[in-house]
Amino acid sequence: MNARRINKFPLVALVALVATVAVACAPMTPPRTSTVDQVDVERYLGTWYEVGSIKQFFSIGLVNTKAEYSLRSDGLIRVENSGRYFAPFGPESRIVGSAAPVDESNARLNVSFAGTATPTPPGNYWIVDLDDDYQWAIVSDPTGQSGFLLTRERSVSDELYAELVQRARDAGVNTGNLTRTPQL
Repeated sequence: MNARRINKFPLVALVALVATVAVACAPMTPPRTSTVDQVDVERYLGTWYEVGSIKQFFSIGLVNTKAEYSLRSDGLIRVENSGRYFAPFGPESRIVGSAAPVDESNARLNVSFAGTATPTPPGNYWIVDLDDDYQWAIVSDPTGQSGFLLTRERSVSDELYAELVQRARDAGVNTGNLTRTPQL
């Protein structure tokens, strides 16, 4: 048996730790998306129907998805997301949270469904495009990896849907996994 044999596990663990720290300390990549200049919160409140999205693990199979925004007494925005699994009368999914604008534009917000939202930049809910009449909105995040096409109407024409997808792409949203949300 060779007395000089070296156990490689601690060395591999050390290299992995150094690599993890280096990645964690690396500067954040610049935002892929940008936001609209200004959002009038009063006009943005109300019901929005999701006509398309980049599905998250919790939203796979949801139909009739909508978000309802209202002003809370503490100045934050109440966020209630709901939908049904697989069919109009399928099991309901509903979650309530809060949103806090992170700057005076009201175009960047932090939304939280676990505790109260804080106004800490950069925010996780970015309004990247918005109709002048507040009839549709495109929402993402700084990375462009999430995406939601929201409208005031439950369903939209194929032409408007295609336009919203293109506008999302133009705003920096990664639309490769964006799918239409059934509103039945």
